[in-house]
Amino acid sequence: MRDDRDSVPEPDEAAREALELAALEQEAAELEARSARRGGLLGARRLLVLQAPVLIALAVVLLLWSRGTPVSAAATAATSSAAAPAKVGMVNAYLAPASGGEVRGYMVIKNNGDSADRLVSITSPWASTITLNEGTSSTALPWITVPAHGTVTLKPGGYSFVMSDLARTPKLGDTIALTVSFADSGTVYVFAPEGPASSLTVQKVMNNMQYMHKLPPQ
Repeated sequence: MRDDRDSVPEPDEAAREALELAALEQEAAELEARSARRGGLLGARRLLVLQAPVLIALAVVLLLWSRGTPVSAAATAATSSAAAPAKVGMVNAYLAPASGGEVRGYMVIKNNGDSADRLVSITSPWASTITLNEGTSSTALPWITVPAHGTVTLKPGGYSFVMSDLARTPKLGDTIALTVSFADSGTVYVFAPEGPASSLTVQKVMNNMQYMHKLPPQ
């Protein structure tokens, strides 16, 4: 007797793929329904957020291409707009002894970011006026540029900041608080001793943290 099962044809590859696709579609529909009951397609929203920079870059490329700008130039412009910001820090700040009613200060400024920044101002409760200068010139600079991945050293004979209209003249052993402002990085606080930079200690910093905006007691 012939087995009737022999007359049932095996499903071909296309049929198996169709069955698998149907199962996947059913699973996707169930997942979407559960997601909707929980407040929407959060995964899709997250994907749009992650893709936003790519979409913006693509829009820039298409816009400039439509204006006749080569695509390579557009891609460069889009990529440069996403460059990492400046990351500035300062070390070895110190003050020279007062001379002629002025105090010159020095420090090392490091920028570990992918973008240049500018030192634009310094303030302190110790002086009404603080200017940025170069060499022995009395002409104030509007800013000092700190290049990307670069270092600018304020030192005797080069760049310096000059404190005048002193509220109190720093003496050897004093540590003053400085509020240093950058165009992009914002405000950074620095403590500078009168004397060698190596004379600054953790204890002196802690003692002066409460006097960022006022003179410490004498």
